[in-house]
Amino acid sequence: MRSPIVVATLGVTLLGAPGHALAGPSDAILLPAAIPEPVELELRPESVEQLTKLARQLDAILSEAVQDLGLTLTVSDRARKVPTDDALIERAHDSWLISPRVSLEGSGVRLRIVAVAPGQNVLRERTQQISLPALEVRASVMLRDVVHSLQPGTESRPAPPPGEVLDSDSPRSQGRAVLALNSAVVGGYVGFSLQHASGSEDARLTYPLVALGTGIGLGASMLVADEWDITLGDAWFLSAGAWWPIASGVLLAKSYRVQDEDRYVYGLVAATVGVSLSTAALTLKPMSEGGAVLTHSGGAVGTLMGGLTEMAYRGSTKLTPERGIGYGAGIGVLAAGVLATQVEVTSSRMLLIDLAASLGALTGAAAGSPLLLVREKESAGRNRLWLASIATGTVLGGGIGWLTTRGSSSKKTSVEMPTLPYLGLVPEDQIRGTRAFVSLGVQGLW
Repeated sequence: MRSPIVVATLGVTLLGAPGHALAGPSDAILLPAAIPEPVELELRPESVEQLTKLARQLDAILSEAVQDLGLTLTVSDRARKVPTDDALIERAHDSWLISPRVSLEGSGVRLRIVAVAPGQNVLRERTQQISLPALEVRASVMLRDVVHSLQPGTESRPAPPPGEVLDSDSPRSQGRAVLALNSAVVGGYVGFSLQHASGSEDARLTYPLVALGTGIGLGASMLVADEWDITLGDAWFLSAGAWWPIASGVLLAKSYRVQDEDRYVYGLVAATVGVSLSTAALTLKPMSEGGAVLTHSGGAVGTLMGGLTEMAYRGSTKLTPERGIGYGAGIGVLAAGVLATQVEVTSSRMLLIDLAASLGALTGAAAGSPLLLVREKESAGRNRLWLASIATGTVLGGGIGWLTTRGSSSKKTSVEMPTLPYLGLVPEDQIRGTRAFVSLGVQGLW
């Protein structure tokens, strides 16, 4: 339990970031890396010779990268001319078509990779200025990004007209900052936990270990964000897989009277399991921002319900429900994380549902507060009723929030209520002898 093996496990988990299995036809035609015409860019003979060598090196790099992606490589003709977009689309019938282009820019090179998926009429490209020492790594990463972005069935937008080039200049790894922040703090927690697990309370060891763990976590996050495209949803989903299990592990260890020097290690082990499960989920499907909010909401609601459950079981509100909160946080974030991989929800809708659940909890607490104003001795029955009122209000509030936001779309300009109350006066009928009366009810779609 006091071994640094846990650190290695967490590091492997962080570096084992999401990838996506390649689907579709497995043949790929790799065109030779094209270089600019000397007359076009007024290149000197030595520049042309340098570019030709770079193009040959790039051919070898991309040939290996194509095979690493599980594709069957076919090398095309050796003419290093830039093909037209129409020519690329015409040749991409039953196989992938990949066309790299390289040119000199400053002290490095500018690499452009254009690809067409089998049977599609959409060009997708990535362009980046690369230093010569990083050419092999960046070229392989760019090729993988282009090929995976063109997998059949992964495009959520309608296909553009034939020959249209999709813009791929959107920022890559938008979740870099979020991932860096959370990884750095988790790394600092790792150093802090290992120092306490050793039984030492010397501050001369605490701060260096925390600083070392923070640096390792920050460096690991930078490597992950540079190698894989980490979105905001992915980063927040991974953070949920770390922080809620940490809270669960520490609180459960404290509730079971685990020794002080070992309590933080329980949180570390729980975080390792949580991040591992989150990473495994991201390898199957990228996480949306709404799914990440849903996962955090599950941890928060589980924490609340777990604490209410323990206090209701004990019949007292004058205790800290550490065990209930621990179990609730762990179970809540696990259940919500699984649900987030199966449903599609927007972050704004989840925030509205969370707000409705919070208001429901406050309303339930306010409605049941008269049970606590009795001057008699504290009653376990009254406490349980009050706690049940809070739990009921939370569930009802969340349900109302879900119902009222159902079917909402950014295309709608008006708010549509599924049900509406009505109040009317039915006039007196002299023929039938009926008197006037007030009509009150609810109307809508059911």
